[in-house]
Formats: sequence, structure tokens, C-alpha cells
Amino acid sequence: MKKLLVVVLVLAVAVGAVGYWRGWFNFSREGVQVDAEKFKKDREAFSKTVAEKATAVKNQFAGLRKKTEGLTGDEKAHAEKELAELEQKHERLEKQLKELEDVGQDRFESIKQDLSKTLGEVEKKIEELTKKLDKDKDKQGPDGK
Repeated sequence: MKKLLVVVLVLAVAVGAVGYWRGWFNFSREGVQVDAEKFKKDREAFSKTVAEKATAVKNQFAGLRKKTEGLTGDEKAHAEKELAELEQKHERLEKQLKELEDVGQDRFESIKQDLSKTLGEVEKKIEELTKKLDKDKDKQGPDGK
């Protein structure tokens, strides 16, 4: 129970620090003043950036699907397994993007960090798979054999 309380406290402090740093609210003699418009602009800018990256990932994913068409046997099975994992991560990204549209200041930073982490993982996995598929294609030769 103490650990949960500490985690909640740390998250609250982190959200407060980020919110203050980003100008979402500030402290004055009258109390805490919230700048909802600033938060909304930051959320929209981040959502737009992530949506653009998610679209690029989707296009890269389609390109990887095409590269697997010439593979056979174990190479094809392995590539399809990795593509299925990528597809699951991409679906998670899409779900998180939808959550981001309705999130408040209290959950924004945690979803932002999670989205950034997931996006980084997907981009890294696509890069690794692209290199592997290019290498496999080179092994087969120009005629695919």
C-alpha cells in the first residue's frame, strides 16, 4: 500500500512539475491558475506529431509486407511473426492516440511518455526488420531464388 501511495505521489509531482514548466498552470497569491488553452495546444501539437509518425509507420509496414512476398520457408514464417507483433504495437499506438484526444492534464504526461516509448519501439523494430529483409533478399539473389 505504501508503494502505491509513493507511486501516486511521484506521478502527481511529475505532472505538477511538467505542467508548471509547460505553462499549463502557475501559482500566484490568488491560488493556482490553470491555462487550459495552453494545455490544449500542447496536446493537439503532440497528437498531430504522433499521428503523422503513426501514418509513416503504417506506410513502412506496408512496404515490409511487400518485401516478405518473395521469402519462403522459415524466413517467411519468421518475418510474418515479426510483422504480426508490429501490427499489434501499431494497433496499440492507434488506441493510445484516441485516448490522447480526451485525456486531461492529470493523465497527459503518462500517456505521452507511453506513446513516445511505443513509437520508438515500433520504429526500431521496423528498422531491424527492414535490414533483415534486405539482407535476406540479397541472399536470394536478384531473381528471388
